[in-house]
Amino acid sequence: MKKQKISIVVVAVLVIVVALVVIIRNTNSKIHDLPELIASGKLTVVTDSSSNGFALQKDSVFGFQYEIVKAFADSLGLELRISKQNDAQKAINELLNGEFDIIANTMPLTTDYPEGVVFSKPLMTSKLILVQKLPDDSLAEIPIKKQFELGNDTIYLSRNSIFKARIQNLSNEIAEEIHIEEINNLSVETMVKLVATGKIKNTVCTEEQGLKLKKKYSNIDISLALGFSQHYSWVVNSKSPLLLEKLNTFLSDFIGSEAYWKLYSKYF
Repeated sequence: MKKQKISIVVVAVLVIVVALVVIIRNTNSKIHDLPELIASGKLTVVTDSSSNGFALQKDSVFGFQYEIVKAFADSLGLELRISKQNDAQKAINELLNGEFDIIANTMPLTTDYPEGVVFSKPLMTSKLILVQKLPDDSLAEIPIKKQFELGNDTIYLSRNSIFKARIQNLSNEIAEEIHIEEINNLSVETMVKLVATGKIKNTVCTEEQGLKLKKKYSNIDISLALGFSQHYSWVVNSKSPLLLEKLNTFLSDFIGSEAYWKLYSKYF
């Protein structure tokens, strides 16, 4: 009987210890799910530095992703805290470390991401296109007209671009190496400007971004698509399932609505 009581006490102590360990881990964890975010009153987001993501002009804040994620934060009654990061790998690492709750950027929906990353409902579907400078001689042909012509050539990307994996996959598809030259942490818009001004010979962007930037830089060619259309989504930590569920509910209602198309027309 005495031994039985001792056993019960030992089990009770073990249960308490395990519970305390779980509580301490949860307390120290930087990764927050929806209840913790509601309690804190804040939603922390990272996106890229561009009119597609987040930008400042004089006293105004704008950006396609910014306006959507601001509407999401407002729907939850949360203060939006937003940071800019053009390096996709850094953004993912920071998300996994709990520094951000959402990557609100058009991330290609692929399997080329580490464990712990989950995608939201797609925000858009688009093709990746090659951006190159038109020849100064109007009678001359553009440098690259077909995908296979990129074999043993070079494509210029911002460091750890969200498009890097697609270029590597394209290299496998055409069975020839496509060299990638990475430039430090620049936005897509800055990369296209470098092409237009002759500083680099090419880069890539989504079809929507290309059509918009073609209006600004008439001397660029955006005619070559680098594959089929693919989905682009936001990214959430897999340890925040309730946040993901709430975000998907919001996006299901918002995407395709009049407000969405009004915003889409504004930026693209």
